[in-house]
Amino acid sequence: MKQYIPSYYRNFQCIAQKCKDNCCIGWDIMIDQQSYEQYQKVATPFKKRLNEGIIQEEEPKFYMNEDGRCAFLNENNLCDIYIQLGEEALCDICTEHPRFHNEYGHIVQSGLGLACEEAARLILNDLDLKIEEDVLKSEKEDDEWANELMKLEMLLLNILKNKEYCVDEKIDKIFDLTAAYQKEINYTGELTVPIDQKKIKPQHLMLKMRQKDYLEYWFDFYSNLDYMDETFQSLLRKSVKEFETCKKQDINDQYIERLLYYFIYRHFIKAYEDDNLIDKIKFAVLSVLMIEIVAKYCKVYDSSFELLDIAKMYSKEIEYSEENIEAIFEELLFD
Repeated sequence: MKQYIPSYYRNFQCIAQKCKDNCCIGWDIMIDQQSYEQYQKVATPFKKRLNEGIIQEEEPKFYMNEDGRCAFLNENNLCDIYIQLGEEALCDICTEHPRFHNEYGHIVQSGLGLACEEAARLILNDLDLKIEEDVLKSEKEDDEWANELMKLEMLLLNILKNKEYCVDEKIDKIFDLTAAYQKEINYTGELTVPIDQKKIKPQHLMLKMRQKDYLEYWFDFYSNLDYMDETFQSLLRKSVKEFETCKKQDINDQYIERLLYYFIYRHFIKAYEDDNLIDKIKFAVLSVLMIEIVAKYCKVYDSSFELLDIAKMYSKEIEYSEENIEAIFEELLFD
């Protein structure tokens, strides 16, 4: 079994009360069965708090107050379960967040989610753009399809490291190569045939995606998705109105590359399920464009939001919403 992790992965450490956007606020926090049973066995006075703070449903979850705060998040923005029972008593979600794990065949792809403030800081300041590979003990047999997808993903990510090209040129090359392999899959069902990148016909994806009509279509689509908090939705709508005024604002290319690296790394391997390589790349590019456009607006009109804040909000509202992700990928089928 192979595990892939970004070089910054092991550097993550929760900043707890220092976090400006606490993950214990505004999210439903489901409790895994093992943790739930552990809470039922607590024999200290804290047991009363546990009983009051857990909603007993088919899948139990922590009670959230009127402000959307977890019942166990105290006034200092620290977890009382952690304080009273220790780190080992945290449920799986609280232990793992913001880590994610994509497991396909014998491949495990781990990373940090952009929705977390500290994770976003590590992602946007990643100097290496390096993925480490570890071999894990497992009885799982090698999965050729997972292997080939991972090889292609690494090839695409390496294009982002090439300093000969500007960001848009790198995206075009990534898309063109992906389109060539998509054609191969559609004809043969395989990824094993080597493709000469010099013979690939350019499709000029970024020329299309930066056109006003194309962006306006997706602005409208994103504006009508379901949001937990209205902040990003409001910023997006304001960005649309001031698009012409703000579009020439500069955003550091390195941040754009790191965001692309993140979205491709996290989502491309999911083509294992549907063979759809193209839409994984389009989603990555579309995500970066939405973040970039809002960031340009904020540089002119609302300096209280930095790129990190905007990227974090996007991830929280889009990546961490199954409904929104599903809606976007369904729409990309007809793009």
